[in-house]
Amino acid sequence: MQQFASAASLAALAVATAASAVHATTPSIINGGGAASQYFDYAAPDVKNQPVSEMFTFDTLQSNAQFGTYWATTSGTAQTALLQNDLTCLINKVENGGGCSNTPGGADTVHYAISETALSAGSIAEWSTSSWGQSAAGNLIQLPAMGTGLAIVVNDTNIATNGAATFSTNDLCEIFSGGYTDFSQITDSATAPAAGTITLVYRSDAAGNTFSLINHLAAVCTTGAGGNTAPGVTFTPTSSFSTLFSNIATQLPHGLGISGLATYANTLAGLESQGVLPQAIGYISPDWTSVDSATSTAKLLDGLPSPLIVAGLLNGRKSYIPDAAAIRLALNHIEKANLTTPPSTAAEGANPADWVPVIQTVSAGYPIVTYSIIDLPQCYADPQITAGMIAFLTDHYTSRTFKTIQHDNGLVSVTNTSAAKFLAPIKDDILANKNGWNTNIGNATACAGKAGR
Repeated sequence: MQQFASAASLAALAVATAASAVHATTPSIINGGGAASQYFDYAAPDVKNQPVSEMFTFDTLQSNAQFGTYWATTSGTAQTALLQNDLTCLINKVENGGGCSNTPGGADTVHYAISETALSAGSIAEWSTSSWGQSAAGNLIQLPAMGTGLAIVVNDTNIATNGAATFSTNDLCEIFSGGYTDFSQITDSATAPAAGTITLVYRSDAAGNTFSLINHLAAVCTTGAGGNTAPGVTFTPTSSFSTLFSNIATQLPHGLGISGLATYANTLAGLESQGVLPQAIGYISPDWTSVDSATSTAKLLDGLPSPLIVAGLLNGRKSYIPDAAAIRLALNHIEKANLTTPPSTAAEGANPADWVPVIQTVSAGYPIVTYSIIDLPQCYADPQITAGMIAFLTDHYTSRTFKTIQHDNGLVSVTNTSAAKFLAPIKDDILANKNGWNTNIGNATACAGKAGR
């Protein structure tokens, strides 16, 4: 029996579903979780007339390790759970909004995490000294998983279709810094929004979507005289929106902070009992909006496809919405990123910071794009899990079935982006030890004497 924590029920419970294959032996169970925006691609159970997810498909085909849980929370929670080897960080966040129970290991062992935020220097340093990190589980690994974007959602009486509102860089900087407080101030849009105070909806928890937005704005917004941000607000990359403001209550009085993706999506759509938001702007993963692929299984709390309308974003003279084609175009035209080439030495291969491009600007396509990330340890205690993780990652990057699942959820396979150059090193140095770097999963030398996960 598998358990998947549903992103559409973040307040509560796990949804159980049985794998369709009969396993000859009792499989080892792989536990983890991460960004709720990735749940439907990775872990949604089979839905009639809908594509199955990667992990569900993998479990029906394999005879050894299989995925037991995907607790859908946030990037920050998932990374904390992995660093501390404490699955309760994920479970408590989903079930009651709580924190870690500080019960690492055993039944609470964490085998992987999914995030939309690259590991920070502090997290990498924590792994190097933690009793659950390098000394117990070898290198900390992070890999680019899929290309995705960030949708700017607009709920305005004049905006009825995706892309009708066209926001410029200037609009985004003013809106999210609190400089623009009324829709009448937005003058760059092809369709003028109806006048009215903007309710700016933002994530109040540490979220990968927030990092994607702020990381982009940090590169394109200007402060001071002649700038396009509100006084006293400077965009620096962060996963927590409120940290941009010295006093968010007074600087952003029209803001509404929401924790949790499903609550956020439904509130923005005006479906929650908290009340309707007739004039609102927010940000969310494209798979929770109406640009989502018709084949996706993503649903809101009411079980229906999302009605959320997204703005088009101007890149040069052209406006783009965050569909797979525009995201793919952007990921092949990266203009500014903190990393563009894969590791070429053993030292670089052992450094998780050298494996994932963190993108700020692109010269074509949808302007706000990123790579979702797979985080995992190098060493596992159970050889079935070692083999299972290698097999799953191999399928993830090479299987046509898995690439189809990604596409059907509005995501872009790494193969179809400029990060395809990372695929050979992943195959040679993470899934195998072709170059003798000893950075591969389960490497006998690197994992000798280590307890593993």
